[in-house]
Amino acid sequence: MHHHHHHHPIADDPQQQKKQIIICLIINLAFVIIEAGAGYLYNSIGLLSDAGHNLSDVLGLVLALLGIILAQSAHREGAKIASYVTLLNALLLIVAVIIIGIESIQKIIHPTTVNGFAVIITSAIAIFINGLTAALLLKGSNKNTNIKAAYLHAATDALVSVGVLVSGVLIALTGYNIIDGIISLLITIIIAVPAFRLLLSAKNELQ
Repeated sequence: MHHHHHHHPIADDPQQQKKQIIICLIINLAFVIIEAGAGYLYNSIGLLSDAGHNLSDVLGLVLALLGIILAQSAHREGAKIASYVTLLNALLLIVAVIIIGIESIQKIIHPTTVNGFAVIITSAIAIFINGLTAALLLKGSNKNTNIKAAYLHAATDALVSVGVLVSGVLIALTGYNIIDGIISLLITIIIAVPAFRLLLSAKNELQ
C-alpha cells in the first residue's frame, strides 16, 4: 500500500478529513475532562480508565491529523513520516490496552465500591460520543491508515463504554463490584486484536 498519496475524488478530500478529525477532537477532549471528573468524584476506576483511554483517543486523533497533513505535503519524506505517525498511533492503542488490562486485574483482586448509577449515566454518554466519532471517521478509514487508527480508537472506546455500562447495570442490580474488573478485562482482550493488526499493517507500510 504505497500509493495512498495520490489524489482521490473529492468525497475523501483531505480538507474534509481534517475538518472531521478536528470536530472529533473537540468533542472527545471535552468529554475526557467530564469523564475523568466523574470517575474521580464517584470513585470508579472504570470511568477513570475509560477517560484515560479516551485521552489516548484524543492523542490518536491528533496523530491522525498530523498524518494527513504530512501525507499531503509534497515531500517524499512526508508520506514516510505519516507512516511512522501511524505506527506511533498503533503503539499508543496497544499501550492503552496494556494499561487497562493491568487495572482490570487489580480491580478483580481488590474490588472497590462503585456507584453503579453514576457509571451507567457517564458510560451512556461515552457510548454516544465514541459512536459519533467512529461514525464520522468510518468514511475515510479504508482510504487512510491514520484515519483507520483514529477510527479504531473510537470504535474501541465505544466498546469499552458499552462494557462499562453493562458493568454499571450489573453492579447496580447485584452489588458485586468485582464485575467492573472482569468486564474491563474482557474488553481489553477484544481490543488487543485490532490493535496488533494495525501495528502490523503500519509496520508493513514502512518496509
